[in-house]
Amino acid sequence: MNMMQRLQSLPEIHLAADKAVVQTVHAYFAELYETEVRDKSVMESGEDHSEYLSQSIAEKTVIHRKYWSNPALFYVPCSISGAPRHNWSLLSNIEIFRNDDDDNRLFIFSAKYPFPSGGLSNRVYMLRVVDGALKFEHEFM
Repeated sequence: MNMMQRLQSLPEIHLAADKAVVQTVHAYFAELYETEVRDKSVMESGEDHSEYLSQSIAEKTVIHRKYWSNPALFYVPCSISGAPRHNWSLLSNIEIFRNDDDDNRLFIFSAKYPFPSGGLSNRVYMLRVVDGALKFEHEFM
C-alpha cells in the first residue's frame, strides 16, 4: 500500500485495530471472570479451599499464557480472591491509543473499573502484536 492509500485508509485501519484490541481484552476478561466467579463461590462456602486453590491458579496460568507475551512472573496469577476483578460489564470510559508503527505495533487499552469498596480504579494495559496476534505486554496501576 503506498503512502497516499495508507493515509486515506487510516480511519478504517484504526477502527479495525481498535476492534481487535477490544476483542482481545474482552476475551481475556471473560475467561478470567469465569474462574473468579468460581473462586468467589468457593471462598464464600466456608469450606477448605486449599485443593481448589492450586487448580484455580493452574487454570488462570493457562489463560495467562494464552494472552500474554511478557514472561515476567510479576504478571502470572498466584492467588484467588472473593472479589472478581475482570467483570467486563463494569468497565467504563474505554479508550484505545496506538503508535501506528508497522514494525512494532503497540496499543494502550485504558478503562475505569470500580473498586469493591467504592471509587474507580484505572485499568491500563499495553498490548503488542506478536506473530500476528495481539498479546498483553504490561499492566499499569
